[in-house]
Order: sequence, then structure tokens, then C-alpha cells
Amino acid sequence: MPQPRRRLRILILTHHYPPEIGAPQTRLSETAAFLRSHGHDVRVLAAFPSYPTGQIPPAYRGRALCSEAIYGIPIYRTWTYARPGASALGRLLNQLSFTLSAPLALPWVGNRDVILVESPPLFLGATGLLLGRLLGAPTILHVSDLWPAVAIQLGALRHRAAVGAATAFERAVYRLSRGLVVVTEAWVAELVGRGVPAHKIRLVTNGVDTDLLDPRVAVGERQAVRAGLGLGDEIVVICLGTVSQVYDYAAILHAAHRLRHRSDIRFLIVGDGSGKPAVERLVDQLALANVRLLPAQPHERVPNLLAAADISAVALQPIPFTRGQLPVRVLEAMAMALPVILAGSGEAQRLVAGVGAGTAVGSKDVEGLAQAIERLAADPQTRRQMGARGRRAVESRFSRATVAGRIERALYAAVRPMPGD
Repeated sequence: MPQPRRRLRILILTHHYPPEIGAPQTRLSETAAFLRSHGHDVRVLAAFPSYPTGQIPPAYRGRALCSEAIYGIPIYRTWTYARPGASALGRLLNQLSFTLSAPLALPWVGNRDVILVESPPLFLGATGLLLGRLLGAPTILHVSDLWPAVAIQLGALRHRAAVGAATAFERAVYRLSRGLVVVTEAWVAELVGRGVPAHKIRLVTNGVDTDLLDPRVAVGERQAVRAGLGLGDEIVVICLGTVSQVYDYAAILHAAHRLRHRSDIRFLIVGDGSGKPAVERLVDQLALANVRLLPAQPHERVPNLLAAADISAVALQPIPFTRGQLPVRVLEAMAMALPVILAGSGEAQRLVAGVGAGTAVGSKDVEGLAQAIERLAADPQTRRQMGARGRRAVESRFSRATVAGRIERALYAAVRPMPGD
């Protein structure tokens, strides 16, 4: 008979966690719930919530540490610097303050067998390594974004000395971690090319909850949501997710401007983030009456908003980093059987085109984006076929249970001796 698997004592170390709203927060909380359902002792160490508003909610203010439970999982939180409308320096201080305060929760954490650290921010990798040394537990780094590559490519990190220091820090964290979980094949190849041993890296793609994101369940909410948004029978193009600088919202808004004469096509942009003020300014400058902006929504409302839409549009900035991205927003739309129009190239484009879940145009191709929207708006049968193919692909390859199971296997592998140990 097969032997029962060992019950692991797991610490998830992350800057962001619910009640914050966002893809990493959702992914980590669902992974924690999966691991707990499989009998593991899961605890989470996170910062006081402050994203994306830059404000710590009243319930968490005035304390250096606090503990709570979410769905039966103990959450330990420590203080972080937070200010509304934070500059780049403010965001850096927010990250570094939690990196330094997190060890204060060590007495509450208890003995752990393995630590799963969410990156970015990569600074937290140093905290994870420190906690791992103190607890005698290996550290696994979950690399959901490549840092400092994205900061360098977006121009947020420019000074030569700062770039050199950040790159050296990245190499050190990768070297000292027991293993890395990386979300796309392109990033695996890049890290191996930088000298990270292949045996330390596991590919575990992003995933989504296909039970929550079920078009058959949410279809009954479509008309109610549309009525609440003042929509009738228009074709709705939705852009749902964090409004960050790696996404080219300007291209989508300029496409909306080209389609402003189409009273039957409307755009719905849902989310908050560092790029939201620029989006608001451009909507005003272009006088886009066909664009509706909504703040970030609770995760449980995402299926209904997607069900109310007809097309999902995602535009990526033309930088090397995005060619290795597979955004959760793409998978969420596919799970809800929405056709995806992707402006960009790389991993996401190959998935959408490869499974026939939508259509792709080049980065910054505003005219191509507008034409693709018009074509799909006029062809409901093609929209249904693309949506069905996308849903099947997510069910077979990107369900949360499948992805969390791969995380679980990576954690088991971490507690076994590695070559050279």
C-alpha cells in the first residue's frame, strides 16, 4: 500500500494578502486553502494591508503586529510604511519596511518545515532566507515577476550603481534559496541562461479557480450586472486587473477613441494601481464617452463582471519582460469563455493563438486592435467558439487545483536533500 504523505508545516511569506484585492493575493490565498485542505499546517506572514490605496485600514492601525484567521488559516501581520499616492520612493519604503518588520512575528510562526516566499518584492527573499536559517527550514522563492528586470526595462531603475546592486542582490537570493518556482517557460529559460542551476527551478504556471470562474454559473448575472452599469445590448470590451505600467492602457484607450462612433461598442476598465491616474487623464483628454472606469472589485465579483462582457482586451508594453508574461487576467477571461484580443507578443500571445482562444495583434498596433474588436463585435459565433476553446484549455492546464498541486510537490521536493547538501 502507498505510504501516506508527510504533513508539512508551511509558512507563506508575502507582502500582499487578502483583504487586499489583486491576482497575487487571490492566488496565494487559494493556494493556502488548497494546502490546508490536503492536511498541511499552513500559516501566513504578511504586511498590514495597504494596496492599492496606500492606506492601512483602521482595524490594523496603531499596532506593530497582529494576528487573525482567514478561512481557518492563521495570518500574522507586521507593520509596513504606507502613504496614499506614494512615489517610487514611497513604494520602496513600503516594501523595505515589511522586509525589516516581518521577523518580529517569528515567535508566533512556530516551527516550520518549509517557507514559500512570494517575489516580488525580491527584498522579501532576504527575510525568507533569514527566517529559514532561524527555523532550520528551506526557502522556496515563488517568482511571479522578474525583478529587477521589469524595473530596469520600465525605466524605474536607472542609476548604474543601483542596477548593479539590485542585480547582485537578485543573484544572491536565487543562489541561497533551496529552489525557485517560476511561472512561465520563457522565464525558466532566462534564469537558466543567467546561471541558475536547472535542478533548482520548477515551472508552475499561473492558474485560476475554475469553479468560481464558471460561465455556466455566472450567466444568470449578466443582465443584472449590465443593467447596474447602465448597459443595454452593446458589445462590452472589458479590461480587468491591476492597472500597472506593464500594461499598455493607452493603446486600448486610443482604440476606443477610434471606435467612438460605434454606439454599440463600450469599454469597461476595472482596477486600480500605479497607472490608474494616467488612464483617468487620458480618458478625459480624449473625451471618451464610450469608456467606463470602475475601481478594483472584490474577487467574488470578478465572474459576474466578466459574464457581463463580450470581449476581453489585454495590451502589453513592448518590453522584453512582458514577452515572458502569462497574465492571470488572460486566464480569467479564458475561464469565463470570453474571447481574448491580445496586443503583444510572447508567452501570452502563443497561448491565446495556440489554443484558438482569441486573436493577437502587435504591440502598439492601435488600428489593428480597433479592427480586431470590430470583427469580433460583428461575429457572435466566432466569439462563442473562441470562448469555448479558451475554457477547455484552462480546465485542462490552468485550474487552481492543478497549479496548487504542483506547488505542493515543489514544497515536498524542498524538504528532501538537494545535490551537494
